[in-house]
Amino acid sequence: MPEITQRMLTSITGKRSSIKLDQPTWQAVDWLARERGLTWQDWCKQVLAEVTGIDNQTATLREAAMAGVLGATIMPDLAALQDRAEQLALQKNHALMRNAAPIDDALLKSTLKHGKVLGGADLGGFEVLFGFDEFGTDCIWIKNGLRNGKHFAIQAP
Repeated sequence: MPEITQRMLTSITGKRSSIKLDQPTWQAVDWLARERGLTWQDWCKQVLAEVTGIDNQTATLREAAMAGVLGATIMPDLAALQDRAEQLALQKNHALMRNAAPIDDALLKSTLKHGKVLGGADLGGFEVLFGFDEFGTDCIWIKNGLRNGKHFAIQAP
């Protein structure tokens, strides 16, 4: 059976609470807090502040820690989809970004083959190219230097 460790948490109101969790759960709490640039205490306070009518703070923190680790490691695509939806909403309000999108190797290769590159600059880890796509639209392509990395295309409005 995993060892249980107790830590004292002082709430925003100054009330002290005893939180008892097993070592792997404390490791998850510490890791999630570091990932967000917080202390474990601040991470716990944020989690507890988001939940109303808490009967069991320890259970709430355990659940948040496990959900956080799962979200960051086993199911990161769900968080990425939520971030992507927010990003797309912001993108639609920007004249240049409205017509921009990440593209993969195959689409970049096809686009460059059928378009016309007028020039560019190699900036070490990435290359910026400019020219026209196959329809004559002004474009900028940001070619990622990493193998299997995503690239980025921006079409003029």
